[in-house]
Amino acid sequence: MTHALSRFLKAKGGAALVEFTLVAPLLVLLMCGMAEFANAMRQYHIMEKGVRDAGRYLARAHMSGCTIDGDATTAAQNLALTGQMSGGGALLPTWTDPSSVTVAVVDCIDNAGGAYRGRNQMPVIEVTASAPYEDLGLIAIIGIDPIDLEVSHQQLWIGE
Repeated sequence: MTHALSRFLKAKGGAALVEFTLVAPLLVLLMCGMAEFANAMRQYHIMEKGVRDAGRYLARAHMSGCTIDGDATTAAQNLALTGQMSGGGALLPTWTDPSSVTVAVVDCIDNAGGAYRGRNQMPVIEVTASAPYEDLGLIAIIGIDPIDLEVSHQQLWIGE
């Protein structure tokens, strides 16, 4: 009996399998976390590009003084959400509300001295957006509250 027990304790045939069963859940959790992070970065990048494009569009839109035209604001919101000024399908399934994209003039730089090429008042336009993050499931499984992604872009008006 003792001979069989000592032979069992010295055996190393299943050690790799036992070690892998201990490490496998951590590896799977790490892999799922990386996929969730990559998905969040992808959605953030899509929003960031949309808001940047809307800001660049507004930098060339017609403005009277430091006031943005209402049609230009609508076109910029559509551009941020869909990639087209006339609207269309949303770039992200959770980012469809035009009111989630806000456009504002945050500053009106005095250019009376002619430091910049252009008119006497140079507006700085800010476009911001917020949308719920559509997770792959890991965030909901581990019990974290839903996340909102927020992006912002400022652009100096450069004229028509």
